[in-house]
Amino acid sequence: MRKYWHWVFTLLFVWALAYDLAVWGAAANLPDIGGALRSSAQRQALLAHIYMSAGAELDAALPVMADWGGQRAQTALAPGFERIKEDPMVSMDLIFSNSWNSTHVMLKYMYWAAPLFGIIALVLWSRRPKKVSLMGRR
Repeated sequence: MRKYWHWVFTLLFVWALAYDLAVWGAAANLPDIGGALRSSAQRQALLAHIYMSAGAELDAALPVMADWGGQRAQTALAPGFERIKEDPMVSMDLIFSNSWNSTHVMLKYMYWAAPLFGIIALVLWSRRPKKVSLMGRR
């Protein structure tokens, strides 16, 4: 099993990245707060801005991902809508400081999971067991 860890973490990275792109791309298009989230991410959270930019392209190409991501973003961020509307400059601070519900906690964990799984996958790929051939082909 140890020889397949690089594949396991690569799949975890792809899964976390797809989640982040779908949810953050849809969050940037939420009707009332999408613009505030986009401008706040551009100023304060580079990774969120990257997720929103690339996620918008993914959501445009796959409407199913846009619908699913929109529902997740709506559920996660709904308790903070009023505060984000009042002061759009602090929307990223609000998202990452408080935990409003379980979907919001998942959003925050997955935000950091993709880079973490990506780094672990790269390290494991570089250290994966190589096939050793003792006898050459004739």
